[in-house]
Amino acid sequence: MAKITTKALGALKPSDHGKRLSDGDRMFGIVRAIKNAPEAVSVDFEWRYNFGGKVRQVRIGAWPRMTLKAIRDERDTLKGKIKDGIDPLADKEADRLKKQADQIEAKQTQITRLQELAAKDARMTVRGLFELWQRTDLKKRQDGGSEALRAFEADVFPLIGDVAAADVTKAHIQHIIDTMMNRGVKRMTERVFSDLRQLFGFAMDRDHIEADPTARIKKHKIGGSVERDRVLSEAELIEFFKRLPVSGLVESSQCALTIQLATITRIGEVLGARWEHVDFERRLWTLPETKNGKRHIVQLNDMALRQFEALRQHTGLTEWVFPASRLNGPVCPKTVTKQVADRQRGDCEPMSGRSKQTDSLALAGGQWRPHDLRRTGATLMAELGVLPDVIERCLNHTEQTKVKRIYQRAQYETPMREAWQRLGDRLALLADKPGIVVTLAREA
Repeated sequence: MAKITTKALGALKPSDHGKRLSDGDRMFGIVRAIKNAPEAVSVDFEWRYNFGGKVRQVRIGAWPRMTLKAIRDERDTLKGKIKDGIDPLADKEADRLKKQADQIEAKQTQITRLQELAAKDARMTVRGLFELWQRTDLKKRQDGGSEALRAFEADVFPLIGDVAAADVTKAHIQHIIDTMMNRGVKRMTERVFSDLRQLFGFAMDRDHIEADPTARIKKHKIGGSVERDRVLSEAELIEFFKRLPVSGLVESSQCALTIQLATITRIGEVLGARWEHVDFERRLWTLPETKNGKRHIVQLNDMALRQFEALRQHTGLTEWVFPASRLNGPVCPKTVTKQVADRQRGDCEPMSGRSKQTDSLALAGGQWRPHDLRRTGATLMAELGVLPDVIERCLNHTEQTKVKRIYQRAQYETPMREAWQRLGDRLALLADKPGIVVTLAREA
């Protein structure tokens, strides 16, 4: 019987689909039309042989993926195996099973490696945690974190650098503080403790640790400044709303302070807002990046919404709600804080290039800063009956306990929206109708 030729294979058409071609020596091919290739065909070659008294059939390969010569050579190789007492079909099956076993083994090896890496990551040392913090967050500091690194190398790493971050306790932190205080470096101790708190807060946010070992240590007990607790009374808020329009602050700064008070956000978050994150229709303001690294969504009450609407008339065509003069980014986050401080300097002589209205924002309770408005709004929420957990969510504080973060994640959207609305309604009364307001009593 004549053998198949390459020329004959090249002349095949899709209409030959299913046609059987013999190549002699018990090898034959079946023509297959190729889908999605109207003019193309392939030919699958198989070979019959006798082994152990049985007729068996094995697939050789397909043309044109393999040349006709390569297909015949493969058949001849299988013939040689039969002479050596090897069944080609069983050999192919054994080879397939081996490849499958190799793949499973490789996959298992990869899984084991990933598990080992995960375990290693979970047991990250303090030094390793610091390096991760430096690569992600610390590098954003003006000095790139070099000062913090120098301090940690001198006072932290020698004591707990090789300790797993998850194993660090309050006693470890206290030992670092005591060692430094014994050297009389009070200011440096403050800075190192502050960086330790930020480091372990970073670790909490990424679930490297379950509890913050710095949480129960009060900064003022190690010689630091007493934490600010300035909260404006409702009488001061009424005065604040009266003074703000005549304080000499530009309108955008007045809006920024009002937004901060009505949303209890940070002044830097307000000044860094982008228009793409303000949804007027749904009354939502999204903060994609916050101090704790998590996204925060604020439900805008009427007071906050009015400020954004007023700002849109002036800066709505720019990227930023509070753009810098060159429109290449947001205004400096310290701008409003300096403007507020300038207007509380009292009888000081006016400074060159600074506001001459040195007491236009002075209030009865003493000096205040923009961040005090955030604390004031949160306090006012509490006085209006908002639950502490809801206020914490509105403030976007990170839950300190991992169990609560993971297993007790209640949906706070509705109570948070109601909390912001209560705050906005109360502020509106203080701003617009102070004469009919009975101020809330506040414990001393």
